[in-house]
Amino acid sequence: MFKSSLKRDIVLVLLVKVAILTSIKTIWFDAPSIPENGSVRVADHLLDSRGSNPEGGPR
Repeated sequence: MFKSSLKRDIVLVLLVKVAILTSIKTIWFDAPSIPENGSVRVADHLLDSRGSNPEGGPR
């Protein structure tokens, strides 16, 4: 009796967790966030001829 109840409880908890995680994924991560001209901005940043880092250099 104890084992079947324990199995049922574990399965129920796992199903609830999967449902919650799936709903979180569909709500917040429905599409990738790609900025406009993202590849152009990255190329400009990587190929920048300035020698200094705008943040003040490495720490």
